[in-house]
Formats: sequence, C-alpha cells, structure tokens
Amino acid sequence: MLIEHKRFQEIGKPKRSLFYKFPHIMKKYFEFFNNYAKKNYQWVDTNCLCKNNDDILLSKVDRCGVEYHTAVCKMCGLIRGKKYLRDIDAKNFYEFHSRNITTDREKELEPEIYFESLFKVSTKKIEIIKKYGNLKLTKNSIILDLGGGVGATAYHFLNQCEIVLADFFEPYLEFAKTKGIKVIKGGLHQVNFKPDVVIMSHVIEHWSNFEQEIKKLISIQKINQTINYVEFPGIDSLKLGRREADVLGDIHIPHVYYFSSYVFENLMGRYGFKKLYLDSEIRGLFVYTGNKIELENYFDKVKEDLIIAEKKRKHQGLKNFVKFMTPKILLELKRKLLKKNINY
Repeated sequence: MLIEHKRFQEIGKPKRSLFYKFPHIMKKYFEFFNNYAKKNYQWVDTNCLCKNNDDILLSKVDRCGVEYHTAVCKMCGLIRGKKYLRDIDAKNFYEFHSRNITTDREKELEPEIYFESLFKVSTKKIEIIKKYGNLKLTKNSIILDLGGGVGATAYHFLNQCEIVLADFFEPYLEFAKTKGIKVIKGGLHQVNFKPDVVIMSHVIEHWSNFEQEIKKLISIQKINQTINYVEFPGIDSLKLGRREADVLGDIHIPHVYYFSSYVFENLMGRYGFKKLYLDSEIRGLFVYTGNKIELENYFDKVKEDLIIAEKKRKHQGLKNFVKFMTPKILLELKRKLLKKNINY
C-alpha cells in the first residue's frame, strides 16, 4: 500500500476517535452500502483515464468504514475506485438514494434550509466565475447548474440571464421551480442546448462513466466561449490542512475519482480544455478550445503530497490530544489573550 497504516484497512463500523475526525460514523450511509447496495447493485472493474493499468493500493476502506478499494495510478497520479457501480446502478443511486444517506441530520435535507445554506457558501464560486471568466451576460445568456441540487449557486445570476438546473432529485427540482429556476430531471445527456456557463460543483468526481460524460460536455460547448466552473476536493490541498490533512476523509463511495489540481488540469488539457483559473481546493474555470495536450505523469508528486499530508495529520492529532487534555478554562484564557494581541 502507498501509506502503511491500519486505518486504511479496517473494514467495519468505526469507533469514535477523540483525536481524529476519520474514520467517522455515519449510520444511514454505512447501513445502505452494507445492506441495500450489496443486495441490489453490481460492481465492475474500472480503468484509469490515462488508459494504463499500473496501480498501487491507497485504501481498502472509505471514511465511514465501508469496504471500498482505491488506488493511485503510477502512470499519471489519478486516484480512483478500483471497482465502481454499473451505470444503471449509479443512476438508481443518485435518483433515489444519494440525498437521503449523505447526512444523519434530517433537517439539513429540507429544501429551503439546504437552499439557504448553499446560497451563502456559494459566494466564493460566484466571485471566481466573475473575476476569471470575464463574463458578459445578457438576457439571452444561459447558465446551466449541473447536479446543483436546489440550484442555489446559479440563483445568484437569476436577474441577469436564464438559469437552468439539471439534477435527479425530484423534491429539490420542485423547490427550484418555486424560485423561478428552469429545471431538467437528469444530467448532461438530457441537455439539448449550448450554455454560456456550466457550473459543476461536486459533480465530476461522481461520474461513473467519465468518457461518455466528458464527450457530452464537449458537445454542448460554445468553442472558446462557454465557461466551465468545476469544484471538488483537491488532493494537494490536504497538505495545507484541509480535512485536518487526512486523505481518508476524502474517500467515500459516491466519489469515483480523487484529483490533485495538476492531475486534473492535465486531464482536462488532454480533452481540449484550457485552464483559466485553478487552485488546490479544487476550484477552477476551463474553456473548451479543442487543442489537446500530452499526458504527464504526476505519480511521484501525488505520492509526495500524500506523505506530507500524512505527517501533518499526525501532528494535528497531537494538537487535538493536547486540546482535549487541556482544561477548558485555560483554552478560554488562551483565546482571550490571542484576541487581545490581535486588537493591539
């Protein structure tokens, strides 16, 4: 295995840790994949998107203790699930089950509460689109919010142009309609127009058939014009402290792929997309030019980033231990002293 640590191999309901966030307990998710999914879904082998087949195992388990083998490609650095749901099973999962098992807090699933929360946190996405996309929207412009749940991200543009939400979850689609958003039940293959902006926030890492989806995405592009916003967890941001630097926290079954920003940029370039902006989170903008670049191998860089992150994770665990053992009165005193120094 790439990183020899028992937490990457311990299959089963995890025990709660006082010092680390992962693995963590998620009852509905754990029961769904160990019961319903095992009985009703079939898993098939996956291949790396670089067309090579030379991997090293990263983990046998996901962040909730469910068996899910992920590997790093030695020829490009892409991390992926070694097996994944058939397309028909993935469609069933996203249409009928996904939203219901992603949280054990039922209130978070209510459309209005979810809308308000997503609208607030999507401000940064809008800033990036406006700053680096050089947008010139008119009333005839169309923004497609692909897999956008309730459409709260695209809602920022409601008074500037037409916005369309494409998603599978019926209750959220119905709620989006009440907000004046046009809706499509489904994904890319139900889109029959060429938008000016495509928002794909936490979408691409879920594609069970990447080749089909990227070809469809290309088919709806206005060449050198359509702005594509993408966002999902970036592996290279772990070493900077995201998710307390723990790669296990990124791994869960709905995600097929796990990209570092440089691996993703190279992949998009191989399909003819040019980067306008990209950070390690990953939050980025791409435009389709049709000019393709060659495959680059980033395996060593991905490995180095994961090892650095693992060291930081252990250091974070030590900090969490000290915090746990420190009396609350001392922590409060420290907080007040820090606040006082900032004010000076």
